[in-house]
Parts: sequence; C-alpha cells; structure tokens
Amino acid sequence: MKAELLCCALALGCWSSPAFAADAPKAPIKIQDTSFRDADGHRVQQLTVIVNAPVKVVWDAFTTDAGFERWAVPVTHITLGNDGMMESSYLLSSKIGDPDNIKNSIVAYLPEKLLVIRNEHVPKTGPFDPVLIASLRTIMQFEDLGDGRTRVTESGVGYGESAGYDSMYAHFRDGNAEEFAALAQSFVTGPVDWKAEAAKMEASVHKPVAAPAEGSKP
Repeated sequence: MKAELLCCALALGCWSSPAFAADAPKAPIKIQDTSFRDADGHRVQQLTVIVNAPVKVVWDAFTTDAGFERWAVPVTHITLGNDGMMESSYLLSSKIGDPDNIKNSIVAYLPEKLLVIRNEHVPKTGPFDPVLIASLRTIMQFEDLGDGRTRVTESGVGYGESAGYDSMYAHFRDGNAEEFAALAQSFVTGPVDWKAEAAKMEASVHKPVAAPAEGSKP
C-alpha cells in the first residue's frame, strides 16, 4: 500500500510503491523510458505505457473519481477543467478536504488527448521541498491506437540541476513507472482492493520479529 500520493509531480508521483489487485497474476507490462534532454540541456523525464482499454476509458481513469480510485488511490476528488483540481490521499481514513491531502492543479486539458498538472500541496511528511515540486509540470498524453488500446505518455519538465531535483527525478522515475504498471494491470486483473492492501500493510507493520537462535551473537 502506498503511504501518501500522486507522485506529487503526476507527478503521478507516489511516495512509495503502488499496489496491484490482491495476489492476482501479473500480466507482462512494458514501461518504456524515453527520457531525454532538450536542445537547451533541460531534463525531460518521459515514460510510456500501452493500456488494453479504449482511450475514453483510460482518460476517465485519470480524470474521474471512480476511474482514479480504480488504480491510483482509495480517496480522491477531481474537478476537471483549466485550473481544476485533483485532491487525493492513500489513506482509507482520509476525507476530501483533509489538510494533509495531496493536491495537484490542472493547468490545462484537451479531452482524451492532453492533461497538464502541477503540484499545489504535499503532506507534511512528504520527502521533498514543496517549492521544488511546485516548479515541475507533468504532461499526460493519450493516443488512441485502435483495437481498444491506448498509449499513455507522461513527461515531467522543470527539473533543475541540484541535489534536490536529482532526488525528485530518481523518485518520480521509479514511482511513476510503478504507477503506470498499476494502471495497465488494473485493466487486466481488475481494480485495486484498497481495503485488502491496507490490511496487508497493517499486518506487515505488526509482524512479530523472530527471536535470535540460542547461542547466536546479538
């Protein structure tokens, strides 16, 4: 279970690895990393995945409450529109409006084609400087491949050259790849069972530590 969201920068950005449908067989899912530097040397973090679902359905998976809760978070409210808002939490106990929810503003959108977001608020326990995260922009592109398949491309721009940006770049590269895998997997094995994932997380936290064998060194 993830600890606290949307890769701030979807920054799909997640704080920790995403969950799949509980104990379901995993389909072979390929995440393509096409990151590059532009003509001025600026880093563009870019990932692509092909999802076995029509573009309208995949678009809804990013822009509607039910669609986003299917694979990304258990609690969310999305107001689609220029200057709209995506508010989310990975905690089942959270409610929309809680002060520690993650908030990403929708800068601009083109239905079933383009979604541009920026981070507005991260939890107090978030691992990154809110000022640095707010300087990033995440561009989601949706391409109808026909035959019920959709290519989704996420491009993160605004990365500067510093240790703080380097840390975010590495975190979101790995986290967003896992998020993309969770997205594609949800259309193979079904929505994430967030209650089951929460129970597994709780069990792992409280798992008893085995006592050292007699005669072993401390």
